[in-house]
Amino acid sequence: MSIKTFFIGPLSFENRKKTFDKTNSHTAIIFSENVFSVNAAKQKREKAMKKRTILAVLLITALAAGVWAGGQQEQLNAFSIATAGTAGALYPMGVAMAEVLNANLDGVTVSAESSGASLENVRNLMQGNVEWGISQNEVAYHAYIGKGAYEGKQFKDIRSLFGTVVGWVQIFVPADSDLNSVADFAGKRIGVGQAGSGGEAAAKRILAYYGLDYNSITPEFISDSEMVSALKDGILDGFICTHPLKSAALLDLTSTFDIKMIPVADDGFFKEHPYYTRQTIPEGTYKGVDYKVTTPTTRVVMYTTKNMPEELVYQAIKTIWENTDGWINVHAAVTRYTQFNDACSSLAIPLHKGAAKYYEEAGLAIPAKCAPVD
Repeated sequence: MSIKTFFIGPLSFENRKKTFDKTNSHTAIIFSENVFSVNAAKQKREKAMKKRTILAVLLITALAAGVWAGGQQEQLNAFSIATAGTAGALYPMGVAMAEVLNANLDGVTVSAESSGASLENVRNLMQGNVEWGISQNEVAYHAYIGKGAYEGKQFKDIRSLFGTVVGWVQIFVPADSDLNSVADFAGKRIGVGQAGSGGEAAAKRILAYYGLDYNSITPEFISDSEMVSALKDGILDGFICTHPLKSAALLDLTSTFDIKMIPVADDGFFKEHPYYTRQTIPEGTYKGVDYKVTTPTTRVVMYTTKNMPEELVYQAIKTIWENTDGWINVHAAVTRYTQFNDACSSLAIPLHKGAAKYYEEAGLAIPAKCAPVD
């Protein structure tokens, strides 16, 4: 099905096109008045002034109505998808999805852009800088309920679209290190991910659970690939990342450098942070790691806002899921974890009504916790 035109609005008054429909908005007021005496002249002038005031008010009202209509007719013929850094799975997935949408939706241009990931993407959704954005589930959920980093900045308008890859918390130190628990990181130089990313937020939570903060360690706010290089070069004592298993950067690390992995297995952590799922990294996943590693995982989700036109979202979601061959194989993590039957299973924020419409038509069960509310 082709999409010819979508409308959003009304926009803010300052950003609207100031359009006045002269054909439909002409306002004419015809006054007639009989003057019988010179003594009535003053009264006549006063009435005329009142009439001019009324006319001005009516004209302003008509103009405002025209501008309002213009705002409602503002076309949304392009939108952007905020992803993550270029080295991981999410950026190529977003680029491939944009290509699929551009090839199959008429009248809409979609672009994908790299970003600092979760926190930056949620912030840009809040500010209206992007229309779609990828975020770890717990980051967006905190924004939705106004907790954690979003205390006093609740983002009620965020809406879910579908779950994508699973992010695994993975903690690496050199194989000959005497660090065996996160609690041992005190006083050490630790990579925590790019500032504002979901990985950095997860690292901060994990450190806090073990009684540490950024004053207890020397944090390095760098990307996964930079953390890999820094660990190899002896600059870092260890790093915490949230990433799909066996990403290119992590395979590069473990194939060329002897490492060991630190678990996060305490029941208390999962009780304190129920949006994480306890998972086990199988033995042999990485070279030299011949043991199982218990760790938290989180779902990475595509989000939008409730202001996105319902029909556009419906058509976009339909197009994405009915053309998976155009994007599902861009990365092993995408292929493994991003499946239609699992699109809604880990969502903690209500679905956009356009996405829900497609899932209902396709026969996909929508959990109560993410049922649309608009």
